[in-house]
Amino acid sequence: MKLLGVGMQLMKRHQTTTCGCQQSHDALPPCPRKPFWTAGRALFFSTLTFGAGVYTGIYVSQNYEVPRVDNPQKLVERMNEKFRELVDGKKK
Repeated sequence: MKLLGVGMQLMKRHQTTTCGCQQSHDALPPCPRKPFWTAGRALFFSTLTFGAGVYTGIYVSQNYEVPRVDNPQKLVERMNEKFRELVDGKKK
């Protein structure tokens, strides 16, 4: 259908240029573009990205010496301590 519409537009343009008349012809509207991120595509790419991340994490943890991550509570406490140090350092 799209090819037929383009062909008709070209024929109309060719007719106006060959006959020399300045009549305006109604151009056919272009076909609406399909959205790139459909639900199926988004699900596929998100699953693919998640799988690549899991595989990379497993590979790195098996082949390199990666230290374990602390508890979230310990991380928050350490972040609060650093924040207090920065605030106290600016007050002095």
